[in-house]
Amino acid sequence: MCRCLPAGLAEIRSVQARRERSGGDLSVELKESGDARSALTEADEAAQRAIVGALRATWGAKLNIVGEEDGTEDSSEAPIADFDFEPLRMDLFADDIGETAEIDAEDVTVYVDPLDGTREFVEGRLSNCQTLVGIAIDGEAVAGAIGIPFPTGDLSSDSTVISGLADVGTGIHGEPLARGPFPLDHHIDGLKYPRPHIATGDSSAPVMDACREMAIERFGGSNVIYGGAGNKILAAALGEVACSIQHKVGGPWDLCAPEAVLKALGGRMTDLFGDEIAIYRKDAPARCNERGYVASSSGSAIGDIS
Repeated sequence: MCRCLPAGLAEIRSVQARRERSGGDLSVELKESGDARSALTEADEAAQRAIVGALRATWGAKLNIVGEEDGTEDSSEAPIADFDFEPLRMDLFADDIGETAEIDAEDVTVYVDPLDGTREFVEGRLSNCQTLVGIAIDGEAVAGAIGIPFPTGDLSSDSTVISGLADVGTGIHGEPLARGPFPLDHHIDGLKYPRPHIATGDSSAPVMDACREMAIERFGGSNVIYGGAGNKILAAALGEVACSIQHKVGGPWDLCAPEAVLKALGGRMTDLFGDEIAIYRKDAPARCNERGYVASSSGSAIGDIS
């Protein structure tokens, strides 16, 4: 996973560099009319093509890959054969996962979100953007890699990749991680943002408002706003916030990688009702993406707010 991410991250950064050179021009398509959260850009499509291409070049068609942009014209797998992809390194966790060598390939699914936080990318809030590649086995998130294309919110530093294997540990690749376990600078004021911090997006949906009010009433503290599902979960994993809450997600590609990293760092995730995340299962209930999630950091008192 860590080896397939750099190509996707490079595509995103390349699009941003061209955007800056052209004075901010960026072609944006809304997959759902009027919904800024459904934005699709050339960065999404190019990154998915690069990541899926690298995975296919290594494991072929037998690997079950589910990407957020599957079905979009430019990110389909048809053009992959026209590109050359660097072979992936496959030995990063060789000493830790030997016992999993006999897992049936049919039980493994790789979830790819080439640009989590596309809306934030379009709006120029680059520090919220991530690239997510997660592995689920038998319906459970077990491994993930989170790519951060803009660790400083711009192109001044190289990308960072955080990898995690649930119940085993994590690693950092590329640019050193420059965040956690303390609140972000703009949330550091304890008078304006008393702790514990509860991270959410900016949705004003009634169910989201109810979640915020209930969490603060029960645990105190304050609400801090983060963009991107992966970014919110990573904030909990790193201890920047006590927990993050979202009332619905786009699909399993939003959750698989960050949930695995969260668990690798000792955190926990459930849906809003306190049940285990079911969205990766073959028999996942209908509309389970609308059950949302609660991601809590290791040692957080906010472990179950259902």
